Amino acid sequence: MNYIIIDSCVWINYFRNKINFKEISQLLIDNLVLTNKIILSELIPSAMVNKEYDFIDCLSGIDIVPLDIDWDEIIGIQYQCIKTGINKLGLLDIVIAQNAKQNNIEIFSTDKHMILLSNKMGINCRIK
Repeated sequence: MNYIIIDSCVWINYFRNKINFKEISQLLIDNLVLTNKIILSELIPSAMVNKEYDFIDCLSGIDIVPLDIDWDEIIGIQYQCIKTGINKLGLLDIVIAQNAKQNNIEIFSTDKHMILLSNKMGINCRIK
């Protein structure tokens, strides 16, 4: 079974614009989607303000992968990225990528920084 973490940008497009709707819906039906507290923290506050309760309900039904942040690895990843010209990476993106790698989970993202980071770290990244 190949689990997947769906990045915040993909969730937003899924609910607002129905982009990748069939694929993500099938992943949800197959119970292959996981999340972490960072992604939930990025999404839920805005959804609460906008009263997007269906979105919040959907997210609350997804299993959460615990974060085990290895700060030395984070520093090393950031160093390697800056050294090779991958600049302006968000720290949260690096932690999300580290979380996926630690748990052998694929990332579904359309964010160019996450895609570059996934390639650099050897993480499978589903791009649509």
